[in-house]
Amino acid sequence: MNSGTKNKDKIKDFYINQQQNDDVIISASPRFVLAPICKELGIDNLICSEVDVHSGKYNGKNCHGEEKVVRFRAIYKEDKVDKFYSDSRSDTPMALISAEPFIIKGNTIKPWN
Repeated sequence: MNSGTKNKDKIKDFYINQQQNDDVIISASPRFVLAPICKELGIDNLICSEVDVHSGKYNGKNCHGEEKVVRFRAIYKEDKVDKFYSDSRSDTPMALISAEPFIIKGNTIKPWN
C-alpha cells in the first residue's frame, strides 16, 4: 500500500460531496503522499511541499503557513479563495485571503473566527 492510499481516509465525506473541477489542494505534506490521492479523486490542482522521496530533503521551502499564500498567489495571481477548509490554525494566512474560511475538528465544520 502506498502512502497516498493509506492517507486517503483523511478526506472527509463532506468534501467528496461538494468537490469542484477547480478545487486546489494546498498542503505542507509532500507531493509523493498527496499526488496519488489527487489522481484518484480527479483533482488537478495540487500545491504542496516538494520533498525527495529517497532522502527526505526539501527542495525549497516547506509549504506551511504564510508560504501557502505565497505559492497560491504565484500560480493564481489575484484569484480569491471562495471557500477554504483546514484542520489547523497554522493555516490562518490562507483563511485571511478566503471569502468563507472554515475550521474542521473531527467531523465538525465551523466558520473560522
